Amino acid sequence: MEMIKPRKGTHLHTFFLRYLFFLCLSIILLGALLIGLFMFAFSATIILPANYAETQITLAKDRIATSSEVTDDMIPDLVDYAVISNKGEFLSGTLTEKEASHAWRLKEKGETKSNVRFYAFVEREQEVCILRYGLAPEYRSPVMRKYLPNPQLTALLLFIIGVIVQATVLAVHFGRRLKRKMLGLQEAIEKIQHQNLDFHIKPSGIREIDDIALSFEQMKEALNTSLTQQWQAERARREQISALAHDLKTPLTIIRGNAELLLDTVQDEVQKEYNTYILKNTLEIEKFTKQLMDISNMEQSVGGVKTTVELASFIQQLEQQMKALALEKNLEVSVEKDKLPDAFMIEEELFYRALLNLIVNAIEHTPHNSKVTLSVQGEADIIHFTVMDSGAGFSSQDLKRATKQFYQGDPSRNAANHHGMGLYIAESIIQKHGGTLTLANDSITGGGKVIITIATS
Repeated sequence: MEMIKPRKGTHLHTFFLRYLFFLCLSIILLGALLIGLFMFAFSATIILPANYAETQITLAKDRIATSSEVTDDMIPDLVDYAVISNKGEFLSGTLTEKEASHAWRLKEKGETKSNVRFYAFVEREQEVCILRYGLAPEYRSPVMRKYLPNPQLTALLLFIIGVIVQATVLAVHFGRRLKRKMLGLQEAIEKIQHQNLDFHIKPSGIREIDDIALSFEQMKEALNTSLTQQWQAERARREQISALAHDLKTPLTIIRGNAELLLDTVQDEVQKEYNTYILKNTLEIEKFTKQLMDISNMEQSVGGVKTTVELASFIQQLEQQMKALALEKNLEVSVEKDKLPDAFMIEEELFYRALLNLIVNAIEHTPHNSKVTLSVQGEADIIHFTVMDSGAGFSSQDLKRATKQFYQGDPSRNAANHHGMGLYIAESIIQKHGGTLTLANDSITGGGKVIITIATS
């Protein structure tokens, strides 16, 4: 694979200058295109030249001056008119009396222009014909004059819209090119996030990006060395914990067995009390070591195999286990099912262990003769598993931290034999399945509620 070499390729500012060059070139081409279109429109008389009305007035003057009466058909296109008596009285025309009066005052002053309007005066025998016109290009079609901006404004709007479109298209094109150039860095970051340092970054062709990539390669080598040592130390720690927990099983079994045998012998009350302490704490240590082994096995189980599991059968197993666990506290067990798919993809043993941890936790926090509920609801391509207890619910601190390892939380909610690993193990397993675990309190009963959401495949 081609490796990054220092100081090769194009400068980043050259890359952006190319964008600027193409933008300027496209604007010039756009301007040339618009000029060409307007030249065509002039030659095809779609647009009339600015002096069109003035020229037509020159041609029509004699006819207007000598005719017995001024009529509309004598007046050139794009021209308004008024016929005024020699005493200044308005007689006829398309101008209003006010406009005609204004034009008459201009005539008396010897002026022919007012703002953007121009005036021509044709002397007749007893009257004057005033012609008003403009000096700007206009559409020949009355429909186009009615519904479109004037040709100059239309050209300006087309130019502005064209520049915006060209700048947007070029920005998107060059943005995508720059993104492709930086794709190597992005892939490298993603691989590091997944703890994979076996990669090389391809040269991008841009010097500044390749300089960063070269520094990235050097940093990767140093990071690889450091992380390898750290991962080896972490793996050794997990193996030691697993081995320690496993080695504790045999002496704990012997201690518990001997303590149980001692209970069958003749003992006074004090000896029985001490013996009971030994048995109770031995069971606690056995439970604790089992949880440690569960965590260690789960952390070492990377990329386990998912299988298709029949959902109805899976829920039936959970329900049977719930009922068995609930007997001690005489709890009512409720299992609710809604829109269930036939099957879903999971690592069955791990996922069953996660749900069982939640069920045990719910039963532990539910008072005697109350109720625990397991709700399973299908929705499109996901499934929600909700375990609800009838206890005091989670405190605000529990809602934030109860899934942290060794978090024991509020003593009023948690039992003395609680080690703070059940929810941590459950959440870790759910995350391995790409799902989420959410803690909440039921709005009606106030009890704790744990919601698991995973995809069906």
